[in-house]
Amino acid sequence: MINTSLDILYIVLAAVILLVGILLAIAIIYLIFILRDASKATYFVKDTAQKLNDFVYKPLLVAQSIMDKISPILESMREKGGDAVENVTKNKVKKRERPKKK
Repeated sequence: MINTSLDILYIVLAAVILLVGILLAIAIIYLIFILRDASKATYFVKDTAQKLNDFVYKPLLVAQSIMDKISPILESMREKGGDAVENVTKNKVKKRERPKKK
């Protein structure tokens, strides 16, 4: 069966190739597990980013668009309100003045 050193070499090479194949298969299995976990992690990150977009960013955009549309109205009301306050304060000053007695 084992007659020469060449036969021993072939047996050793076969064993080494078998071991390398087994180790390579184990490494591929671990790589598959790692990639599966990475896929799950990226899914959860994507899901979290989508929820953040839906519940935080979109309402902020809606509020900003509403404020952009309302701000000219508020500015005009503020200007008119400032004029009204000035008129009221002038009237109060006039009411507080007492007529001079002669």
